[in-house]
Amino acid sequence: MQHAVNASDPEMALTALTALRRELEAFERVQAWKALDSGSSYGSVARSLGISRQAAHRRYRELAAATEPPPGAPEPTPKLRVSPEARAAVQLAGEEAKELGAVRMGSEHLLLGILRGGDGVGAAALRAEGVTLEAARLAVAPTLVGDEAPPNGGITAYARGVFHEALRAAAKEPRHVIGVADLLRAALRDQRGGACRTLAALSADVDAVAARLGNG
Repeated sequence: MQHAVNASDPEMALTALTALRRELEAFERVQAWKALDSGSSYGSVARSLGISRQAAHRRYRELAAATEPPPGAPEPTPKLRVSPEARAAVQLAGEEAKELGAVRMGSEHLLLGILRGGDGVGAAALRAEGVTLEAARLAVAPTLVGDEAPPNGGITAYARGVFHEALRAAAKEPRHVIGVADLLRAALRDQRGGACRTLAALSADVDAVAARLGNG
């Protein structure tokens, strides 16, 4: 906000405001999803936001779809749950892929989605190693996919592997809720994937980021 207020150039101020608006939208989405996930109704969320129930439903009805496994991922058992923050990171990753003109979502876009979602574990671990959303967008390194044809789900093989790994890890503990840290931890295990290659382009220590996430 300070960058927008203090900018002497109107265009710079508008750019800063646009970035701030995007981050506020991501924050609002996560908080709305958390409220709905904890049992709040669309009506109560709507009242908090000062909008109609219909508008809240239109804006956040993707919550139900976001609880489904990503295309190509194995079906989780009914006991496995995905946190609102993780669901938001995946959806934001899809938006980042689209905005960057990518035909498939890779783990590099998941990295951007995590940073944009700003959770207190995954995004915090990245920021602690000096990785910012703006820098990552500029340095994004597409996942190496070779001659692989675009899969039907619009997601790269490496990104599918991330979801497979996160679900497998969570399956070992039935009560575990799959979180952003699980997704990021899985993404960082593949040195060939876009997430690791993007961090390398930023001279960020992948092992240090992984260490901040703990063992899960």
